[in-house]
Amino acid sequence: MSKMRAFLHFEMKKIIRSRSVFIFGVLFSVLLAAITVVQLYTLPSTSGFTKYSASFLNVTLFLLPLFTLSIGALSVASDVESRWYALLSTYPLSSKVYLWGKWLSLVLPFALLVTVGYGIVLILHAFYANQAFDVIMMVFAFLTIVIFSAISILIGSLANNRIKSLTLALGVWSFFLLISDYLVMAIGTFVAGVVLHQLVLILTFVNPVQWIRIGYIIYSGNSSVLGPAYFDFTEFMSSPLGIGTYMVCSLLWVMLPLWFSGKMLSRSGDK
Repeated sequence: MSKMRAFLHFEMKKIIRSRSVFIFGVLFSVLLAAITVVQLYTLPSTSGFTKYSASFLNVTLFLLPLFTLSIGALSVASDVESRWYALLSTYPLSSKVYLWGKWLSLVLPFALLVTVGYGIVLILHAFYANQAFDVIMMVFAFLTIVIFSAISILIGSLANNRIKSLTLALGVWSFFLLISDYLVMAIGTFVAGVVLHQLVLILTFVNPVQWIRIGYIIYSGNSSVLGPAYFDFTEFMSSPLGIGTYMVCSLLWVMLPLWFSGKMLSRSGDK
């Protein structure tokens, strides 16, 4: 435990000094505040999944994966490229401590800045009592941090230099956020609707962005926006078994990337 605490403290200092996380915090807070001001003071008070909710969700799923993937991948790849990880391997520091320390050093600062951003939104809501604060959105923002921080470490372990890690991180971000949707639309032009529906459901499990988006829509009580094609799926995911399935799959999105990261680092002859 003392080794983990010391390593985590060291990694946190490195990330704070880079100031990249603070850039994210400023962008995130400004965007959320701007969206909130527009909703509270220019649009009527509404409930359910509105343009306001969609804007919050899009900002969360756009900025959080972008910054966590790039910063996390660069951090791990930099250690490998500079041989810092090889030096750490000569000390009584296991690869598990290294991986979990890297993961926590990403999760904690991003979680703090997301809390600050939503805290600003909550203050703005305090001046407009008729509008409810979306707590579930904040929960799924934390889930986004947890999942993509783990994926970023895997990307960094696959790359042997910082340039490659940044390229991979941006490529993965582009695929999850942009390319996959266009691929589905392209495939939908020449396959049957039933096949396309099954494909979309499969992609929901293998694309963490869609996994988080669908999870928010269902568990915020707005599953009707998905349409009748998702009725059976939403009914299952809303059941106790479905909630358990969602939690287990979300956990796998964290554990599997970290496990593969350990394997990749071990192949290079490190612990």
